[in-house]
Amino acid sequence: MSGTHDSDGSPTPGGTSPGATTPHAPAPGTWHPRPETARDIPAVRRIHLAAFETAGEADLVDALRRDPVAWLPGLSYVTEAPDGIPVAHALLTRCHVDDVPAVALAPCAVLPGYQKCGAGGAVIRALLQAAREAGERTAIVLGHAPYYPRFGFAPAATRFGILPPQPWPDEAFMALSLDGSPPPRGTVRYATAFGIA
Repeated sequence: MSGTHDSDGSPTPGGTSPGATTPHAPAPGTWHPRPETARDIPAVRRIHLAAFETAGEADLVDALRRDPVAWLPGLSYVTEAPDGIPVAHALLTRCHVDDVPAVALAPCAVLPGYQKCGAGGAVIRALLQAAREAGERTAIVLGHAPYYPRFGFAPAATRFGILPPQPWPDEAFMALSLDGSPPPRGTVRYATAFGIA
């Protein structure tokens, strides 16, 4: 599975980062996360191409966007810098825990020059709030273990009884209850575009 790319510049399963920062990056309070629009599609692709060593994550976003079952309108977010340029992207798509609907957080990416500045955290927080408001109950992520707990994620298998479709490290495969209710137990099934049998 393609991994995610954290705003702290840390590599995660399936992704790497140059970890670059820019001395002119805005303060955290100046980020503007918002839903993706059709005009953002080229910028979203550029973000993923810049953040990862291959086009895999950018291609994954495009494939998910074309999947009417996986794609959830309003749950693809960008963060704008103060000049209005999108610099970070995060996406939630439909997955299932056994037969119970959930959402998968992946991929996430930040332009290298804006990593470690809060742009990634801003877009993820806004996206998770949008999922709550849309009535989603459970979010799943495969990512950097020290990064995602700040958003409330915890090890999915040991904490919730949610199993990965492949033998991933427990500390990297995490879940979050979006509505405070106990998440469903079972095995996660991702959208076809992820290429996970």
